[in-house]
Amino acid sequence: MLLRVFTVLVSSFLFFIASVTPFAEDRGIKVHVERLALVVGNSAYQTAPLKNPINDAEDMAATLKKLDFKVILQKDADHRTMEETIRYFGRQLKNGGVGLFYFAGHGVQVEGRNYLIPVDAKIESVSDVKYEAVDAGRVLGKMEDAENQLNIVILDACRNNPYARTFRSEQRGLARMDAPTGSLIAYSTAPGEVASDGPDRNGIFTKYLIQHMMVPDLSIENLLKRVRIDVAKQTNGRQIPWESSSLMGDFSFNQKSITITKAARQSKITPESASDIQVATLPDDNMSNTEPWTGNWKVDGSRFYDGIWVLKQNGDKVVSTKRSMREIEGRVEENSFIGEISQTNLRFELKLSSDGQSFMGKATDYYGRDGISLKGIRRK
Repeated sequence: MLLRVFTVLVSSFLFFIASVTPFAEDRGIKVHVERLALVVGNSAYQTAPLKNPINDAEDMAATLKKLDFKVILQKDADHRTMEETIRYFGRQLKNGGVGLFYFAGHGVQVEGRNYLIPVDAKIESVSDVKYEAVDAGRVLGKMEDAENQLNIVILDACRNNPYARTFRSEQRGLARMDAPTGSLIAYSTAPGEVASDGPDRNGIFTKYLIQHMMVPDLSIENLLKRVRIDVAKQTNGRQIPWESSSLMGDFSFNQKSITITKAARQSKITPESASDIQVATLPDDNMSNTEPWTGNWKVDGSRFYDGIWVLKQNGDKVVSTKRSMREIEGRVEENSFIGEISQTNLRFELKLSSDGQSFMGKATDYYGRDGISLKGIRRK
């Protein structure tokens, strides 16, 4: 079934510099920010034409250009144009940097897969979809093949299914896609549910997405949270965005603040040239301190918890730093850390060892189900 749904896939890889010294002022991550976007808006369907997608695509392309993206814009694209442009986009991404794919138009799920509908699609039955439409997985595959630093996919697909009478399935909306490691997928509403198109020039999601993309230094996680709040408010709670996250890096559309490390200064990077890179300063992990949860921890548990947690304790509050593979927040009670992983419904309680070099605990969901054992060891 069709749905105006907003899917954001972020696929992020951090590249460490081999010559980095162990001293904090010389340590940093450089992420090249060459940005490339493919934007597609389809309105002129023979069956059930749409009002917003062309406007959405034009406004999204204009916004991305302001945010230093090189933009490929396709309007009312047929099947061949979509396929060829996606292949070209995938080849260009191999140059590295950030890739973004945006689609506004009709979308449908068939047998658990999501398809994007070209304007020339001739669909008379469910079996026609895989031949007349473009599998969204094809886009994701091209982006993964490129092995560039970071990828985003935004699908804003119409809620009304013009082929509903010929489909036997009662499935609504788009199917759930779990976020691969190092990525984030966000939906405009829960998988299988429908969303509103909006009465204005833009669809509800695209309107708020464009608005918040321009906020300086706003992380994509906080951007999605703001979009979720605004959409829920406008729709009186009928649409509640949903996310699946396995993000391992940081990204903001309107990157303004840039920290230049000592190594960068020695390389004679000027303020002008600094705008071409992002330098994320790394914390003084595991240096002597009076806050026992501060440090760099190797954590073993389920796929939601595994990885490196870089934590910073301030009084009874503990949060993760930008270098952490998981976004963590919580509080300290005696020798226990009680917290949760952002963008999930998973909570945990951890107990620190007497020497402060390890911890053990258990994670559950909000309902106390699915207990998962966790172990962490402080990295030297």
